[in-house]
This record gives sequence, C-alpha cells and structure tokens, in this order.
Amino acid sequence: MNILLVESKAKCKTLLKHLGKDQWRVLPTGGHIERLAQDRSIHPPKEVRKAYWSNRSGELPKPPWFWTERGEAAIDAIKEEAAQHDAVTFYLAADPDREGELIAWHLEKLLAGLGDLHRVSFQEITEPAVHAAVAKPRDVDQGLVDAALIRMFMDRMVGWRASRIARRYTNTSTNSMGRVQTPTLGFIVERELQREAHVPVRYFEANAETSVTDWRVRFHEKDDVDAWVDEQHRFSAYRTAQAPLAEFAYAALVAAKCVQVSAVTRREKSQAARPPFRTDTLFQATGSRWGWSPNKTAALAGKLYEAGHLTYIRTDSTRLAAEAVAAGRSLISEAWGAEQLGAIATAETGGGVQDAHEAIRPTNFQLETMSDAEPDAQKLYALVRARTLASLMVPSQRVTLSLKGQCEGLELVLDGSMGWYAEPGWRRAFEALGDQVDTTPVSVETGERFEWLPGDAEYANPVLKEDATKPPARYRAHTIVRTMKEAGIGRPSTYAKTVDRLEERDYVTIEDGALIPTKGGRDIWLEAAPLFCLKGEGEVFQTEYTATMELQLDDVAEGRRTASEVWEIMRDEFKVAHASAQEAGNAGPLVPRSRLKLQEFVAAAPELTEDIGDLDSLTEQEGRTLLADLRTRGINLLPSGKQLSYLKRMLESVDLTQEEAVESANLRIAGAELNRDEASALIDHLSTLQSEGLAPSAKQLHLIGKLADKAGLDEAGASALLGVASYAELTGGRSGTASAVIDALRAV
Repeated sequence: MNILLVESKAKCKTLLKHLGKDQWRVLPTGGHIERLAQDRSIHPPKEVRKAYWSNRSGELPKPPWFWTERGEAAIDAIKEEAAQHDAVTFYLAADPDREGELIAWHLEKLLAGLGDLHRVSFQEITEPAVHAAVAKPRDVDQGLVDAALIRMFMDRMVGWRASRIARRYTNTSTNSMGRVQTPTLGFIVERELQREAHVPVRYFEANAETSVTDWRVRFHEKDDVDAWVDEQHRFSAYRTAQAPLAEFAYAALVAAKCVQVSAVTRREKSQAARPPFRTDTLFQATGSRWGWSPNKTAALAGKLYEAGHLTYIRTDSTRLAAEAVAAGRSLISEAWGAEQLGAIATAETGGGVQDAHEAIRPTNFQLETMSDAEPDAQKLYALVRARTLASLMVPSQRVTLSLKGQCEGLELVLDGSMGWYAEPGWRRAFEALGDQVDTTPVSVETGERFEWLPGDAEYANPVLKEDATKPPARYRAHTIVRTMKEAGIGRPSTYAKTVDRLEERDYVTIEDGALIPTKGGRDIWLEAAPLFCLKGEGEVFQTEYTATMELQLDDVAEGRRTASEVWEIMRDEFKVAHASAQEAGNAGPLVPRSRLKLQEFVAAAPELTEDIGDLDSLTEQEGRTLLADLRTRGINLLPSGKQLSYLKRMLESVDLTQEEAVESANLRIAGAELNRDEASALIDHLSTLQSEGLAPSAKQLHLIGKLADKAGLDEAGASALLGVASYAELTGGRSGTASAVIDALRAV
C-alpha cells in the first residue's frame, strides 16, 4: 500500500481522485508535527535550553522537539493506517518549500522502520503533476532542511533573548522582537514619524474642463525663481504659492469662457506586460485593486491551489514552465490571433530569490470560470489568469497628444492631454476583469477652440483650488509587503504572518486598512531596537543586517555554504549584540518596566519613598539592584490593574461576589484589601474550579475570528475544532476551550 502524506486535509480528496483508491491512501499531517519550545507552557531545564544555541563543530544544534497541537494524533493515525497493511511505502508530499522540507524531515525520522520513505513534491495538484512526482521520488533536501532549522533557531534565540530586554520598555510580558518582525515594525514607525514631522506646503491651482480634456494653468517653469516646490523639493508647474497670481488666472479663465489650442505634440509609447505573479506582487495587486489583506488573498489562493486550479502560491519566482508557456501561447493565438504573441515577460531574480518554483499561474488556461468556487475566489483566479496570459503577449502601444492652449486675457499657458491605445496588446487579457481600453483615435488641430463645460453647485468649472501637501501615506498590509520585498527581508511564507504578528502583539492597530504604530510598537523600535549593536556594523534590527541573514540562509539552502558555518556566524554575532544591549540598557536611565515596579512598591509601602529617592536619577542597573533588595523584604504588593480587571470579569461570569469567592477558596486575607499574591491565588482558584462558567474575553473572540478568517473557516468550522457548535459554547480562562481553539487555529 502507498500512503501519501500532505499537510492540508483539504488536498486529500483531490489527490486521492488523481491517484486511485485501490493502491493509495492520502493522509494529512495538519502542518508541522514537531516544534521547538515557544511559550510559557514549556519550561525546559537550563541544560536543555542551552542546546538551542550550542553545537559541536561542524554540526547544527540538536535541541529537544515537542509535539505540535495535533502532531502526535496525526502520527498515531498514520501509524494505525500503516499497521493495517503488510507492506507500506510512504510518500512525503509536504509543501514544496523550506517549511515543507522540514516537515518531511521530521516525518522521515518519526516513521523510520515502518516502510520505505520517499520525498515527493509537486508545483500543482493536477493528475499529470502528481503522477510525475510519485514516479520520480527523491531524498529529503538537507540544504533546505538546514536553512529552515537555522531560521527556526535564530528566531527562537532572537525572540527569547531580545524580548526579555524589550519587555523592560513596554510594561508587558507578552511583547517580543524578531529578525523580520522588528525591522518591519521599524518601517511603520518611521513612516509615522515622517507624518508627524510633515510641514504642509500651501499651494493654489487653477483649471477648467472641456469636452475633450481638462486644462491646467502652467504657473511656473522649473528654473523660475518663484517656482513652487514641496517639502522634498519636488517641482510642480501647475502649483503656485502666490494667491494673487492664482486668483488672477482663475478670473481670466472665467472671463474667457474657452481655450484655443496653440500647439499639438504627438507621442507614442510602448509598455511591456508585467511578469506573472509572485507571492508579494499578488498581495500588492489584490490589495490595490480590491483592498484585500494578504491573509484574505493567501487563503483564497490556497483553496484554489488545493483544488488544483493554481500552482503553489508561495514563490519568489516569475518563471513559467515550458508546457505552461506553450499552453498559454496556444490560447492567445486562438482568442486574439498569433500576432498578439510576444516575448515572455520576466523579472530579474537578483539576490534573495528562491527560484525553486514557478510563478503563480493557472494549471489549465482553458478554464475561465469554476462552478465550485466562491465569487472572490473566481475574481482572484481571473486576475491570475489574465496576468499570466498578458505576460506572453505583445506590448501595448499608447498614443498621447500633448496640448498647449491660450485664453484671452491670460499670458500663462494651459496644458492638456488626450490619448488612446493604437494597440491594446497585453491589456486585452484584462478585459475579462472589466478593464476597459479606449482604442478610439482622436484628432485636435492647432487653432481649435473648446468652451468650458457648464459647472453646477457641486462641481464648479473653472475652479480655483487651495490646498496643502499631505504627509506620506501610512503603510497598508499590501504596501508593507512590497517594502519588505524591496528591502530583502522576509520570504513568501512569512509576509502575511509578519503583519499578523505585529497586530497580535499590539504593536500596530489597523484603521481603515492603514497600519498605525501603538505606543508599545514605537517603544520597541525607538528604545529597545537601537540597543542591539554590532561594533562598526550598525544595529542588528536594521534591514541591511536582516537582509544579509536571509541571503546567508539562501546560500545554505542552495549548497553554497555549510550550515554549521552560517549558524555559528549568526549565533555569535547576535550574542555580541545581545551583550551590547544588556550593557547599554543597564547603564542607561531607568526603563518604564523597572520604574513601574518601583512605583508599585511605593504604593504598597509609602514609607519607602525616602529610601528609593528620585526615580529620574537612577540608572537601570541601580533600579534593578534596588528591586532585588525590595523583593527580599516581604512587602505585600497591591494587585496589578490586569489582575483586577481579570478578576472582575471572572467574578461576573461565575456570578460570585469577591467575598463569596474568597470564602469558597478558603483564603485567609491579611488585610482589608487583597494583596497581589492573594489576588493571584483567587484567580487560580476561579480558573481551576469555575472555568466552565467563564466566558471568553473580547480579545480572545477577536483573535479567534481573525485566525479563523486567515484559515478560511467560518464560526462553525472554527468551533468544530474543539467539538462545539459555536463561539457561544466556548469557555474562557487560562484552561478554557477558547485558548485551545486559538492554539488549534494557529496550527492550521
């Protein structure tokens, strides 16, 4: 019996149809089977933790691995299936990328001895591609595995060590820093600082509309002494800072009632098609066209891939397979004629590109629509199909008429333009999406007059406009992906996750699609990140350093450098940066977290005010030394605001007063009010004994909804992961089912 192992359950039905039920079984792993320790639920001893960063010469670290949420159950199910057959051959068909190769590596270890093991991968889930893959199995690619392991080790090391320092500046235990996450946050914070520093530059414009085009008054030339420029010294001929000049021009337009063409210049421009989609360009296109988030696009594209309609969606490549080129060219010839065939549009790969896969393309160009796909999936498929076909077509040819005009009583020139496509070329492919291409030629002669169109109460014509320059636009999810790509940080598998993580950590908020840094996010970038420095090589969290690390991982994946060499360089460099951060942080002023803790001691014991003194005069090291001493004095601290809020919600949910809860817990209260230890004990009691009555928090429900959308699940589908019908049946608290659903959705 042949057993094909894939990551997603959604693929199983399609793959079994292609392979046949008689000799094949297709089973899901649910993604990663094993993981490194990543949260407070796992506390490995010190000697085990060291295994994450240390290694023998010429080797990578060999840390302990832990089951993922559904990993052990998945392996048990696979072993149970294998036990029902005399002989089994396993085909490890995890996704064709580094993460997929790592999953195959884990499966190879966990299933050793149960049957023959082969690695297979396919770019598309079609019958020919699947059969071709299983006919030519291969070994697990150790270069890809090593690159994935180093990335994982570095993410843990940077995350664990840097986050401890970051928490000093944010007054919370949930904050984190990361190789890609923090530089991406930096882009968002720096853009916000630019917006805050922006000084508007006032300007005036005057224009008028005719039946053929809009006409704009040309106030200045670039070399004029009083030429208008913005805050970045960018020139505009159609803006002026002189209100009297603009008002005079406007009055002249009103009085003249028309414009006379004084010159016509004809220009022709050829525009080649853009290459087929990569992951980042697909996110950008759907974001700008429809306002979709990368998560929405990724979820829809993932479903189309699993249904066999699109190739693998995580790719850095614009390459098309020869058979795909042939099929696309054949369709173009049939639809628009052989004369529309052009050269293949491709982008330069350059550094940092993983070219193991093709571009994102349809698996069958003849398929225009799908009866079984939701409307947005249909739109996405149509976009990918159009972009791929366009990349194989001739350039478009646009004709532009640049017009100059004069008005009676006005010496200033008016500019206008008209145009059409003499040859639509590749733009024909986008007509299926409703994109219109004007191919009607127009003709304008010197000396012709055009009257202003009549204005109304809502739209004046002519118009005098007074405005000021705007600050740079905030990043949106799809535009930050473009910036990440240009900077060389992140990879197709991490773009959407990075933006999600910033929001989950409360480093950014999203308002009308715009990414706005929170105070915590600003503190991380402006206070914590600059501490991590390498002597003479800048900050670790600057994009240049992260981009270099990504290129080093590419070298490992492609066999140009040994894994242990690259790992040891990365590890040792970060150790230096971490030591620098600790030294700089301790020598600097008291950080917010230490200040807050000292203030808590003063609130609990006001007599300490004199002992502690002026907090502004303390260094961080002095503050930490003082805190260590205070913790030995047995001072009962007051409950934190977070404790009180959580306790209030728990009490309301289980319908108990605080006095009733204290009595049920058999707690002895030292004073009139709860201290911090007593509040913690009461919370533990309620969480353990009364959690069935505790409703999920609003934050839990928001996160569940967000993760469910990302996974392409509705409320029923997400709830079913824990065997309940709806979110209303979930329970809150530390051990409640809401937390379990969150873990399960993250695994999905």
